[in-house]
Amino acid sequence: MTGKSEKRKIYLGLLLLFGIAVAFCCIFFLWKRSISTKVQDTLFADIDRDGEPEKIELLWKRGRFGKHRPFWVLEDEKELSQHIFIYDVLKDGELKPLWFASDIGREVTRMKVIGENEDTLLLEDTEGNNTLWRWESFGLKNVDNEVRFIAFGDNIIHREIMDYANSHEGGEYGFLYEGFEKEIKEADIAAFGAETVLVDKESAVSGYPLFGSPMEVGKVLAAAGFDIAVCGNNHALDKGIYGIDVTTAFYEENGIKAIGVQNSGDKEYRPYEVISRNGLKFALFSYTYGTNGMDASDKYPFAVHYLPRDEKERQQVRKDIEDAKAEVDFVIVFAHWGNEYESEVSDEQKEMAQFLAEAGADVVIGSHPHVVQEVSEISCESGRKTVVFYSLGNFRAYQGKMDETKKGAEAVVVFEHCYDGVRIKEYEVKDVDAYVGVR
Repeated sequence: MTGKSEKRKIYLGLLLLFGIAVAFCCIFFLWKRSISTKVQDTLFADIDRDGEPEKIELLWKRGRFGKHRPFWVLEDEKELSQHIFIYDVLKDGELKPLWFASDIGREVTRMKVIGENEDTLLLEDTEGNNTLWRWESFGLKNVDNEVRFIAFGDNIIHREIMDYANSHEGGEYGFLYEGFEKEIKEADIAAFGAETVLVDKESAVSGYPLFGSPMEVGKVLAAAGFDIAVCGNNHALDKGIYGIDVTTAFYEENGIKAIGVQNSGDKEYRPYEVISRNGLKFALFSYTYGTNGMDASDKYPFAVHYLPRDEKERQQVRKDIEDAKAEVDFVIVFAHWGNEYESEVSDEQKEMAQFLAEAGADVVIGSHPHVVQEVSEISCESGRKTVVFYSLGNFRAYQGKMDETKKGAEAVVVFEHCYDGVRIKEYEVKDVDAYVGVR
């Protein structure tokens, strides 16, 4: 009896071990199969713009490649990696493989489609970085997700600069912008403060106090690659409506948006201009505190855009920015304000900056003091934040021995698409040597 009992125990023990082994193998192979192509996220969109929606899968699978790996890869890896698979959805509901991506190369946490036609795929990774992908020819291609916006301070063509150009440069002004071309052309949007208007006749050329810059200045600004001329400033009417007409016509012909002024032919107020880059839209405003006592508003009410001086004008600015916000992703306001040659921000600037921020401006860029002032973030009651560059100082100028006017600044702001919409990714200030040391 004892021998039989022992044999029975051994038999039951072996049977139990066999069962455990079978169960383990089943679990292992089921688990292995289940994660061979584990789908993390799915969405439907007309990603290839053929008029029919495709199924887009964000998934994990073993190996970095599919069946057709690169010829130089002898053996695929066995670890899990992340991929994008796209299928055509047939009329009977069947899926036809359209495009498979190799290993994404980063760990994506979520995806969505964006754009007016919802044909751009946005991927967000574990570090909060966002990338955009659009269908080109036969598959998804990475497209630029950011807009690099740069702005320089006041461009003031003093008489000393004109004299030097005429006597040493054959009347050419390219020397003014040497060293800036690469920075300007590598930016998606580049702006400068057009403190002096352009004139197209020799008799109108002049320096301080009523500026009139020769057309050659405009030509080198256009050649440098600028996109925006910020014309709302206290010298906008130095040559009356004639100066504004010549200036706006030239910049328009050369693909540069002149903001803050309107020519004599404009019959309607146009408070802002819109510019688009990489799927992001910007509304550009330019205001000045005044025009040195000169006024053209009786005959040309839209000639110069002024900072609001009373509650009625503030209501108009609020409405203008509100209208712009409905049309674009970001609002940028250029403000000609403050006290000349004072590095401290005035109470008036701070109050106006707060007003513009509450009205909806995302970025405010100041000029007029001719010296660099601080950069700060303003918090709004809604919780929004507005970046304010109170003064970028001078860009190109000759103001004698006033040392502080020889130092300017370049504002750099990077905007981007993100999963929750759009945002300012980062911003900084770069030093600029604004002094034109002419002989």
